[in-house]
Amino acid sequence: MESEIDAGGYLGEAIAGGRPDQLFRAYETRDVRFDGRFFVGVTTTGIFCRPVCPARTPLRRNVRFFASAAAAFAAGLRPCLRCRPERAPALRALAGGEALVARALGAIDAGDLNAGSVEELSARIGVTSRHLRRLFEVHLGATPIQVAQTRRLLFAKQLVEESALSLTDVAFASGFGSVRRFNTAFRETYERAPSTLRSSNALLTAATLPTGAMEVRLGSMPGAQFGRLLEFYRTRAFKGVEVVNADDYRRSVELGGMACTIRARRQKGSDALYLTSDLAALAQLPHVVARVKRMVDLEAPVAAVLAHLGRDPLLRPVLHEGVRVPCAWDPFELAVRAILGQQVTVKAATTLAGRLVERFGAALPESSIDHRLQPTRLFPHAQALARTPLADICALGVIRKRAESLIGLARHVVDDPDWRTRYDGLDAFVGRMTELPGIGVWTAQYVAMRGFADTDAFPDGDLGLLRSANRLGIASTARELARHAERWRPWRAYAAQALWNLNLV
Repeated sequence: MESEIDAGGYLGEAIAGGRPDQLFRAYETRDVRFDGRFFVGVTTTGIFCRPVCPARTPLRRNVRFFASAAAAFAAGLRPCLRCRPERAPALRALAGGEALVARALGAIDAGDLNAGSVEELSARIGVTSRHLRRLFEVHLGATPIQVAQTRRLLFAKQLVEESALSLTDVAFASGFGSVRRFNTAFRETYERAPSTLRSSNALLTAATLPTGAMEVRLGSMPGAQFGRLLEFYRTRAFKGVEVVNADDYRRSVELGGMACTIRARRQKGSDALYLTSDLAALAQLPHVVARVKRMVDLEAPVAAVLAHLGRDPLLRPVLHEGVRVPCAWDPFELAVRAILGQQVTVKAATTLAGRLVERFGAALPESSIDHRLQPTRLFPHAQALARTPLADICALGVIRKRAESLIGLARHVVDDPDWRTRYDGLDAFVGRMTELPGIGVWTAQYVAMRGFADTDAFPDGDLGLLRSANRLGIASTARELARHAERWRPWRAYAAQALWNLNLV
């Protein structure tokens, strides 16, 4: 199967190029490498499924293949209630046009087209709206608007089944704008009222939540994998902003000028991950869910990544099913952390970061701090750091060169308000970042990897990577490592994480 279709490649070519029999073999064998990469429509039932659906495989003549859920919707098919297409892994950045589509999909998941336009979305990823529409038609078989409408409905279904939000709140949180439009769309798609899909478990869980809090199921992740992510965050947490306990991650965030807290936790006795928040603005919920999923790399196409990277016999020994690339809540936070971490230990960088938060981060209202293990501060605004005298940052123990880099970064972000949301590719981003004082290729690649979730970012000059590469016989110099890593594209970030994990053994 792998020799016929590469799970890391563009499957739309197989659909459009007359190779559906190969996709059918992936479907009938429930090959997890292809989950989220295409969808299966069954003409006799009018339903579309994920390729890993456990239902009995229909006859080949009754099956059609689609590059996206939106394309299946456009063909008049309904989502399967058993395999639940809303839980399919997201398309991750690969190469060329598909990488642009993946970045656009991430923005759509965060709700960018609920209020914004296709033109605004196109500008954020560095292409014209005409080109973006063409890419969507080619790679997904649907327009950006059709994709946004589909994802809005699938997100609404997720909230109906896996949260205790009222149906009115579900309608507005998922971007419908009115309860009537939500009810109509739901009935037309699922042929039933939203209330019939309400989960009693979600309603019971709501009874245990603090007043004003909401909880949403994010997905599933084995406990060992989540534990490794918690350990990563624990050693790098911004004191006051982030709190990492034995079984959960908590932090403060500011959205629309309002402070709130979020918590990611794993349910005891299961692999289910949940997001809890006291978020007041329901319209921000898709944005928060998308960010937290990105933080823990919940939708990583792990099977496809391992299949691709596992072709390298030298890297294969350090690959495991738990390889995930943890990301930051906010790219600016990550960039600040990366600068503080230049040529110092993780512990030293964490100490400096805590001092920065204590000095420049706004305190949360006392009413929102109900436990000693809750966040107490917000991360400093770029505006605050941009106007801070150099001596004040140096007084925290930051060397002058690093302090100059921090102020230069903050001023750059203030001057470019779209910096956090506009990402037009690895090469372009690294080129712009390295123009800033004190920011080299390593820092830029690291920010691309952990700040913008670029799956192909690779800071090849990192001493930790080089140490592991030398230990495995992959390379002994940064240049050799960079050359060897070309075979790991488009998943070099996962190879980097695997190599870093080796240093922890």
